Amino acid sequence: MVAQLDEEWPWLEDRPVFTTGGEKGGNVTVVPAGAVLKPLTWRFWLYVVGFVASVALVVVGIWLVISGPQGASSSGSWWWLALALPAAGSTLFWFAGIYIEGMHRIMRERPRNLLLLAGLLGGGALGLAVPAVLGGARAVVPTVSLSAFCAGTAFCAARGIRRARKDVTRILRLRATGTTHTGVIAALPDPKTWSSGGNVPVRYRDSSTGAERTVTVRVNTWAHEIPVPRTRVIVYTDKDGDLVVELDPAHPVQYFSDSRRYEQDTSGGGTM
Repeated sequence: MVAQLDEEWPWLEDRPVFTTGGEKGGNVTVVPAGAVLKPLTWRFWLYVVGFVASVALVVVGIWLVISGPQGASSSGSWWWLALALPAAGSTLFWFAGIYIEGMHRIMRERPRNLLLLAGLLGGGALGLAVPAVLGGARAVVPTVSLSAFCAGTAFCAARGIRRARKDVTRILRLRATGTTHTGVIAALPDPKTWSSGGNVPVRYRDSSTGAERTVTVRVNTWAHEIPVPRTRVIVYTDKDGDLVVELDPAHPVQYFSDSRRYEQDTSGGGTM
């Protein structure tokens, strides 16, 4: 079942990913084999608009329940909750759309998650604007605060999306037109500097000149899935010196057995 899900949505598969710019965590670009970069079409932004609107409706519905009349007629206010529940279901639908489709168009977790957070904050601000307009003075400050946080988060999300898509384009270009070399991981990362990954030397033979070269890249992986030395990799390079390192899919990966050396270090690291 898991293997089938990995094939249908390959971002579920946990495999070590190499980065050349020190990226780690949610800033690691994950481009599965055969993936293409989908455009940011109006259909995708419809998910975002729908998510914001749904969150706003949930907030308004909850406010109407809380601010409903007290006493014998208070039961009428609960009808607003019945209206808010479909909005909550719609929120989950749009959230899932952004979560899944976002990886096809961004291929980085952090900017995608920032986009979700911006939508949540924007919807909350929009929902709180209703009581603020209707005279709820106490809603003004939260509305302004959420709006400000939404603007800052949206800016960071937009910048992250642009950088992620640029990196995806670079990786796909090197895969398609770069010079291919075969290589191996030459050593394990240093446990003392482990932080959800670490630097490893990659040794490869230049397919054009036959010369042996070594580059240092960061391997981003779980502590129990660290490739052992001599693990086969493929190195893609171009004439400008840019490169991409990936595991060789034609060879099975063997992982280092003593993961405790990396899980128990005191340098702020641990499992990914």
